[in-house]
Amino acid sequence: MTRTHSSWTLAVAAAVGMMALAGCNQRESAQKTAEDVSDARKDAQENVAEERREAADTANENTEDRASAEYDVAIAQADGQRKIAKEKCETLASDAQKACKEQAEASYDSAKARPRRRSTPRRSRVRLRRTGSNRR
Repeated sequence: MTRTHSSWTLAVAAAVGMMALAGCNQRESAQKTAEDVSDARKDAQENVAEERREAADTANENTEDRASAEYDVAIAQADGQRKIAKEKCETLASDAQKACKEQAEASYDSAKARPRRRSTPRRSRVRLRRTGSNRR
């Protein structure tokens, strides 16, 4: 009885897994993708606008707070671009879609690294180069 029960459980688990995988990297219609891209653009614009408002509120504060606010704006922009790029990938077939999404993530990671360097005050960057340390 246990062997039959575990076989049945395994079969159900395999079926559920297959159905879940079938939903991954499914190709969307061009119209659905266009709608999703439009929604992602709108969300990205709203997020960036919100971060810019917050950055403007810190304009009179110290340099570190301003740099942090500028970093947040840059990250919001990069995140929005990533979401838009990933939505555009939805019209591609499975393997191409996966590669496209991986490229979107890689671009996001690269964009995330850029503003961090710019937000570090110049003196700290010089010290980082001299010492090779990432400590502040």
